[in-house]
Amino acid sequence: MLSKKELPTNTQYKHPKKIKGRFAPTPSGDIHFGSLVCALASYLDVKSAGGIWVIRIDDLDTPRLKDGASEQIIETLDHYNLISDEPIYYQSDHLATYREFLNDLIAKNLTYECECTRKRIRAIGGIYDNKCRNRKIKNGRTSIRLKINDQNEVNTFSDGIYGLQQKESYRASRDFIISRKDDIPSYEYSVVIDDFIQEISYVLRGKDLIFSTFNQLTLQKSLNIDAPEYAHIPLVMNLKKRKLSKSDGALLDKKNFSMNLYLALELLGQNPVEELKSATVSEIINSATINWKRENVPKVFNKHAT
Repeated sequence: MLSKKELPTNTQYKHPKKIKGRFAPTPSGDIHFGSLVCALASYLDVKSAGGIWVIRIDDLDTPRLKDGASEQIIETLDHYNLISDEPIYYQSDHLATYREFLNDLIAKNLTYECECTRKRIRAIGGIYDNKCRNRKIKNGRTSIRLKINDQNEVNTFSDGIYGLQQKESYRASRDFIISRKDDIPSYEYSVVIDDFIQEISYVLRGKDLIFSTFNQLTLQKSLNIDAPEYAHIPLVMNLKKRKLSKSDGALLDKKNFSMNLYLALELLGQNPVEELKSATVSEIINSATINWKRENVPKVFNKHAT
């Protein structure tokens, strides 16, 4: 495993060029159909290019975790032959590493403590106003934010499916939380460190995380580490045209793995042949890997989960 201590001072580190992707579910419940679509797309995108695909369990947000969910998720993915090429990575095993990188940002004067509550931020319109920017880190139980400036901010990136993305198309730039007041690293912070440690070079995930990508690229620039390539797919919606959630988990038919895969491939624009409806999971995955075309993935899913 690579250590931050191995990095040359003030030198950008570049991973060896290789194709490696990941699927990183939060164990707050079992996989639903939307999760399957995302996992399948990530797997096919990487494996079709001869790359390595790994599973990471994002188990830092302890209030949301459900007992046994990690095991259920891994077992469900196994049923679909979506198997990690490396031992499963658990975020909770890397708390010391997150702190090490955080210390680097503190040393660069790129962080500050923030006592602002969600209630206050909602009261000012929902966008943080950098009120606490002059506060120093005192190791108290407060949130820690990253300072965004002209040197570290990333305003554009090329998405593998949606093309050029510009930050101003989403919302105003503001300093964002990298460590919560309960001392849990934020999603945007931890995922950057995880991707670096695991040497992830390709990330394919849901469209709802496009804006978060700007913050992750800014963090990577702040830490002087290389960034993976990003691609985002549309979200699977329920009948009410809302993002499918774990509360809709029953929508994933656990008795017909092959049909679930077939429907996922249809949604992803891969035009699976009719014969695959009665094929085994292994046959479907092999065929889908050979025939995967990222360019066929639609920018909007025209069907909803039923």
